[in-house]
Amino acid sequence: MTATESATHDTSELTALVHRAWAEALGHEEFTDEDNFFRLGGHSLGALQVVRDLSTALDRRIPVRVLFRSPTVRALADVLAADTPKDPA
Repeated sequence: MTATESATHDTSELTALVHRAWAEALGHEEFTDEDNFFRLGGHSLGALQVVRDLSTALDRRIPVRVLFRSPTVRALADVLAADTPKDPA
């Protein structure tokens, strides 16, 4: 597997994880990877729930400001992928 394939794989897994966390917090799955969490009805308590769920799933602390700065599924998954420690080759 090339580095590009590995990065794509990591991002797609993170995208699915973020999507599930958003669906749980929002109470529906009617959004795209480009929709803004807060424009979909998300609020600060929902943001805390998303961050808690992602922190638990990824076994690391994720500050809530990450969601406020990256309020789409795609942007949040990209930030999380960029901040994920890579396995040594």
